[in-house]
Amino acid sequence: MKAARELWSPLGAALALTAGVCFFDSRTLPWAGTVAVLLAALFVATRGLPPGSVLLLPLAALAVWCALSIAWSIEPDRSWDYANRTFVYLAFALIGVQLAGRTRELALGLAAVLGALCVWSLAGKVLPWLYEDYGRIARLRGPIGYWNALALLGDIALPLGLWLAIRRRIPGTLLVYGWAVAIALTYSRGGVVIALLVVGAWLILSGFWLRGIATLVSAGVPAAAVIGLAFSLSGVTSDGASHSTRVHDGLIFGAALLAGAGVAVALSKIPPPEPTHSVRRMATVFVIVVAAAASLAGGLHARTWWDQFTAPPTAELTNGGSRLGEAGSNHRWVWWKEAWRGFEHHKLAGTGAGSFEFTNLRYRTTSVDIATEPHDLPVQFLSETGAVGLGLFLLAGLALVFGARRPTDPEVALALALPVYLLHGLFDIDWDFAAATGPVFLVAGALAARPINKPRASYSTGLVAAGVVLVALSSFFAVWLGNRWTGQAEEALGTNPAHAIVLAKRARSVQPLSVEPIIYAQALAEEELAVGKAKKKHLQNAYGLLLKATKLQPENKQTWYALGEFDFRVRHCPRKALPLLDRFTALDRQDPGNAEYARALAQVNSGKAVC
Repeated sequence: MKAARELWSPLGAALALTAGVCFFDSRTLPWAGTVAVLLAALFVATRGLPPGSVLLLPLAALAVWCALSIAWSIEPDRSWDYANRTFVYLAFALIGVQLAGRTRELALGLAAVLGALCVWSLAGKVLPWLYEDYGRIARLRGPIGYWNALALLGDIALPLGLWLAIRRRIPGTLLVYGWAVAIALTYSRGGVVIALLVVGAWLILSGFWLRGIATLVSAGVPAAAVIGLAFSLSGVTSDGASHSTRVHDGLIFGAALLAGAGVAVALSKIPPPEPTHSVRRMATVFVIVVAAAASLAGGLHARTWWDQFTAPPTAELTNGGSRLGEAGSNHRWVWWKEAWRGFEHHKLAGTGAGSFEFTNLRYRTTSVDIATEPHDLPVQFLSETGAVGLGLFLLAGLALVFGARRPTDPEVALALALPVYLLHGLFDIDWDFAAATGPVFLVAGALAARPINKPRASYSTGLVAAGVVLVALSSFFAVWLGNRWTGQAEEALGTNPAHAIVLAKRARSVQPLSVEPIIYAQALAEEELAVGKAKKKHLQNAYGLLLKATKLQPENKQTWYALGEFDFRVRHCPRKALPLLDRFTALDRQDPGNAEYARALAQVNSGKAVC
């Protein structure tokens, strides 16, 4: 009976939500967002807000600011989606505050979820049919879908494993062992560096440095052997491996993985040395030597590493293990400079949440550095939401970091989650992944709040919560339905253009800020129907739709290209098409579609153009 009650408690619901978002809904929002908002509203209405919840106000203000940015955004449909995303993370934090006082159980549950995630991810290397796409790109990423986000979750799991090993040696050691292997196989340079930093931070803050080192040795020795073997197996760590090679090498890797786990268990049973004076002295000397060696290496190579990091690359870094030794930014330095240029033109309010894609297209100088985000959260919020958005983001993070309570061992391990996330966010797009961001804010909320003495239901709070849920779910599913109907409309093109128009109109009715159903569905369907006596009417309809798209998103290059190409190809009027295609070129000079502008210009200059 107690177990059943626990399952339906805020703790059980929070852990189930965390598992669901990690395994099934890492990047999209409708389902995980719906559950998160419903749970947050239910708990607030029936239990109230515990003391300390005021620390979530900056995060709530950031969500509101992202929503307001839709009004001036250069990409309003994506800003809408980004505002939804931020409200979902606020819902995770509101669920987290209900777990105040139950941080030990939260730490145990989160360790179990992350352990299961690690097992499932590594299983994809052993059983190739779980993730067929590993044959194309070998970097470990399932089920999250993105290697760096998976490495981030591993970094969060490591201090939990070290804490768990203090009292439950075998499970804690296995958690550290599994994630050490998994992080290495993601080839995430940031993940590896932050893993070292977070382990060092836990050893210092927890006070259990000797037991922690014993756990690291027990887990690290077999993990290093397994990692070395993995990099020698092309079916495990090489791109483009055949299915048969992956099956053969996967079985070898699986056997080694199990053998390594056995060694880790055996080593974990060896009692750690007592913290005598001589042991402490040896540890101090070791730390000094390592720090001196690291400082020396950094001093000797700092200039070279900086030059490599800031050099504009002409191609992506390889996805192989050799990238772990590279210092190049893999376009990040270029993206940060592009984001800064976007900020310089919109300093206070930014270009709109989630709109860096258009900034990148306008300012990029090569055709290989395409990105939807600049891979740096502070820079991203500065460019997309301006100085106001950056201030709210920093305030939200700092309020939760400094508001976290750390009186117990599990809370020390949990308290490292948000700093790890913010540090990792200096180099990546973690805000785009609910699996990486949602659980972190859930933990941050649990640490910031204090337990409620007597939870109380409130009728008025329930009414407000119900209204918030209705608005939030309407917003989530408007975006989802709009994208779904747009996709269906595009599929109907060529077979049933009349039905494609119906579907496109449905999409526009729920997602009026998107140009996708206009350009790629309804306008094309009108062209397909332009035959016989109705030809002129349908072509006029198509032209009017394309013109409307340019007004809806004037900073979207595709709207100008579609209208200019229509004038050039369908209406045979290069003189009218030229300024439209020129606008397209100004928004992205690296797009191969610029050739259309060159053809229109050649016809106009030839003097043969009749229109």
